[in-house]
Amino acid sequence: MRLSSFILENVEEILWSWENFAKSLAPAKAMSVAELRNDAERMLQFIAHDIETTQSLQQQFDKSVGEGAPTVPGEQSSAAHDHGLARAVSHFSLSDLVSEFRALRASVTHLWLARNQPTYETAVQLVRFNEAVDQLIAESVVRFAAKLERDSDLFTASIGHDLRNPLHAMVSWAGVLTRSPALGERERATVRSIERAAQRVAGMVGELQDFTRTRLGSELGYTWREHNVADICRNIVNELAAAHSDADVRLVASDTLTAVVDQPRIAQAISNIIGNAIQHGTKGRPVTVRALGDGDGLVIDVHNEGEPISADLVPEIFQPLTTRARSGTERDGHLGLGLYIAHRIVQAHGGTIEVTSTRERGTNFIVRIPRTIR
Repeated sequence: MRLSSFILENVEEILWSWENFAKSLAPAKAMSVAELRNDAERMLQFIAHDIETTQSLQQQFDKSVGEGAPTVPGEQSSAAHDHGLARAVSHFSLSDLVSEFRALRASVTHLWLARNQPTYETAVQLVRFNEAVDQLIAESVVRFAAKLERDSDLFTASIGHDLRNPLHAMVSWAGVLTRSPALGERERATVRSIERAAQRVAGMVGELQDFTRTRLGSELGYTWREHNVADICRNIVNELAAAHSDADVRLVASDTLTAVVDQPRIAQAISNIIGNAIQHGTKGRPVTVRALGDGDGLVIDVHNEGEPISADLVPEIFQPLTTRARSGTERDGHLGLGLYIAHRIVQAHGGTIEVTSTRERGTNFIVRIPRTIR
């Protein structure tokens, strides 16, 4: 008997085996039979159909990476995708999910070989069976992981939203206390430390909100107006110099650099890049910001001296949650989101960021944006 026919004729026995194994998994103990067998019959029908379907080498490769759209004729959705989503909702672990397919593979193989003599043809059918199961695993894992990732992003976004108001209240009340004549200088210095700490946490929460907004498919909001970017750079340099009293931040800028930008967002991007230079630059050495015109665009070049970015990290420097390790450098509350957010903002302005870093010449982050939105 061909393996495809065996699967279709023994669906109930195979499903019973699947159900018994699933019951042994901790998250499944409170699930019904229907939930345990969720989408399993559809996946068995797909396997039987796939074994008998002629496939090219390209189709074999597509299946190996989970891109073969495993549906039976007439179906609109993938049973493996649906199964992966259901298992994520039911709090299965990734190991639990994959072990279900291992049990399915073992059950079908043992049942079929017990009733058939091994031949070359049975070996070919088993190869096709295993390819089909591997495809189902890949499809199911992709949907399972996507569900967990989205839930994680939603949770992060919710936490960030809930923390903003109490943090802003802390910053505001700390500011009120520092101006109170009832406090001595020592107490006032303590309150200023509390205020700075709350501001750092508020900054991190803001980064998390921007990060999860982009991860959940929403772009950052933009309002386009003509602004003098040189003035934006001056304001940012002054703010960061005040916040980092031990840093030497210098600005070289044209008097006027007009461009159509979103003022708060481009200021955020510039601030993130300069802040990164302050964090990773050699203490006591200057961070130099040059803002100059360049034909139909403008260039903002942020330079710092110090340990260079290793060549293998440069391609990933704008990826989220990536931090640049340097001996003796503390993270200082940074989440590794600043450069990612800066990159997204510059891209939205139709611009680019280039990074060069050597021990001899230092590190340069070079932002180029057009004067008008294209």
